[in-house]
Amino acid sequence: MERISAMFDWYGMLPAAVMIMVGIFLMGLLLARLKIMEALKSSIYVASGIVGLNTLIGMFAGAAIPPLISVIQSTNMKLDIVDFGVASAQASVVFPLKFFGLLFPIGLVVNFLLILIKQTNTFDVDIFNYWVFGMSSAFTYAATESLGLSILAFVITEIIVLKLADFTAPVIAKEYGLEGISIPHGNAVVFAPVGILVNWIIDRIPFLKDIDWSPETIEERFGGLVEPSTLGFFMGIVLGIFAKLNFGDCLLLGVTIAAFMIIFPKVLNILIEGIQPVAEGMREVTEKKLNRKLYIGLDAAVLVGMPDVMATGILLVPAILVLSFILPGNRVLPLADLAIAAPFLVSCCMPYCKRNIFRGFVSGIIVFIITLYICTDTAALYTEIAKINGLPFDMTATSLGAASSPISWIIAKVMLLFS
Repeated sequence: MERISAMFDWYGMLPAAVMIMVGIFLMGLLLARLKIMEALKSSIYVASGIVGLNTLIGMFAGAAIPPLISVIQSTNMKLDIVDFGVASAQASVVFPLKFFGLLFPIGLVVNFLLILIKQTNTFDVDIFNYWVFGMSSAFTYAATESLGLSILAFVITEIIVLKLADFTAPVIAKEYGLEGISIPHGNAVVFAPVGILVNWIIDRIPFLKDIDWSPETIEERFGGLVEPSTLGFFMGIVLGIFAKLNFGDCLLLGVTIAAFMIIFPKVLNILIEGIQPVAEGMREVTEKKLNRKLYIGLDAAVLVGMPDVMATGILLVPAILVLSFILPGNRVLPLADLAIAAPFLVSCCMPYCKRNIFRGFVSGIIVFIITLYICTDTAALYTEIAKINGLPFDMTATSLGAASSPISWIIAKVMLLFS
């Protein structure tokens, strides 16, 4: 038993891209019945795509965060909870949990059982993102100090997220052509209902339902002037001006954001090229053996660089800053996660908004109202669990990208009643 636990601990500590490569390779061999070299090629392409996507996201965040900090500091906002970012959640909140090594094998077993009893069609190969489910465990442990309740919180979160991944997969495939893929990302797919609700309401308002800001419509009406890359370029320049950057740095920021929007879809195609043989092989095998098809669960990063998602995210950044200042009761200062949380958290809304940037922007406003209030309410738990882990923050902390899930928030509240 100790050897098995040690094996899972070793696997859980692998870099995310390596973990996914191993997972895709095994899926290709065992579930898709590919030849060894075919499975290896697919796994390398998928891992390469993940490395490329993460590199581009890091490039975008690295370019955007410093000027955003300058803008925030210039506003003199009096907010006492600081957004330390997803990295703080990983390094101080979730990974150091004394029972974290148990979460990977528990997550895999739950996923397999749900597939076998036909309660999910998603096989979450990106098990690195099980740490996102672990945020429910962290909140629960900070509130109750109960190991059993904390693991139960993890399992409940995983089940809900897998269900949402199943539910959203057909719409994502229809809008983006990502056949055989689902998005069991615990801090992205949970906001899909917001996109569904906003789209339903706007469809019933005569004037608003006719507003069409889809990338295709914008390009058709205005040509290259407002295509996503050009929009990113000008938004970068505007951000640079507000941050009081010099002329050259303003242009560099604009070019960097434009480069992200140009290169991201090309890198995504590498990932898709790798995943297709595995998805098709799995579909053939599972339809024959299980009389149904399975989805391959991947990170929401595969949606973030879509032109409509990133354009919506860029437009949301200044709106989030305004919201943080004017929302009564909000105490969160958006900081480390601001640049990347905007497109990430709205990514699974966009397919239901029909890739309409206007509808996505309205959805994003609602998403970040929810996010700011949840982060305000959970900041004490977020800060406390870091203290319990022996890695205390210097001040009350949170993460817009990691601590904002309504599911984790609700579960922690419910578990507190049973402590």
